Amino acid sequence: MKPKQLIIMVVALAVLAGIALMQRGSGKKRISQTDPGATLFQGLELNTVDGFEVSRGSESVSLTKKAGTWKVESLYDYPADFGRLADALRAASDVKTGSPVRSANVDASEYGLDQAKRVVLKAGGADAAQLDIGTQREASDAAGWANQHFVRKDGSADVYLVDYDFRPFSERPGDWIDKELLNVASSGIVSVKAGDVELKEIEGQWTLAGLNEETEELQTSEAGKLRSALQYLNCSSIADPDRSDEDLGFSDAAVYTASTTNQTITVTVGGEADGGRYVRFSGDVPEKLNGWTYVVSSYKADNFLFSRDKLVKEKEAPPEETGEPSD
Repeated sequence: MKPKQLIIMVVALAVLAGIALMQRGSGKKRISQTDPGATLFQGLELNTVDGFEVSRGSESVSLTKKAGTWKVESLYDYPADFGRLADALRAASDVKTGSPVRSANVDASEYGLDQAKRVVLKAGGADAAQLDIGTQREASDAAGWANQHFVRKDGSADVYLVDYDFRPFSERPGDWIDKELLNVASSGIVSVKAGDVELKEIEGQWTLAGLNEETEELQTSEAGKLRSALQYLNCSSIADPDRSDEDLGFSDAAVYTASTTNQTITVTVGGEADGGRYVRFSGDVPEKLNGWTYVVSSYKADNFLFSRDKLVKEKEAPPEETGEPSD
């Protein structure tokens, strides 16, 4: 073999070797897209987080840690449901991002990032992490159904496809509070007062004060609604603390008081709200309920407003005797 041919062969082998290395390198890169990688909140210690914001379009919510307690700042500093917040952050912090699906020439609208849901975590009052959550990848026969969303971190150009359901990160303030107010079993109620109505349990019987048993009959199904008014009682929203009693209809409020063997709870019912009524609580209730005005659905609030004529009906008179002899 001539020297010139030998040189050409060596060069060709070197080129082939280089191509093989590039292919192996390219293969590793493709594998890394499915390998575990950085997490959504890589490098952020969640215990240092003292602020949390979610926004999309005109809707937004802001939660802030004040004096050791999380508050929904955009809902009059009402206490946040810390369990929900902690669960959402912990679950998201374990999510792997993998490799970017696009790192340059990104068309934000292609991934829904022009109308993204933005999640911002704060630490020490400063922004510590930011996620822009775009559209959910469409299901397919090959990929099946998954909660995969396109995500951009901290304003970079990199776009990731993240397998996570971001619905817990709601931009609505009311979704970040514990809406359960009370859950007092009806079987535990021994007396109720509401307007001109007073019901008591006497020797195992539910009785109405002042009932004329000869001419009146207690409507037990309606009385049961009064007795169960504090069971599974939730709110739909919180009223602005700066609004006056007159504004909220408490100038002419109705009062409902229920007692068990060891606690007494008073519900003051104000005016009509959007889809419900304004209510306040006092007596033996959880501390978090004191000082706040809630909106309770009309379906539940109406159970505090029974009058006597709803609970009593006249007994039917017995048929008159004709005096004719029987056969």
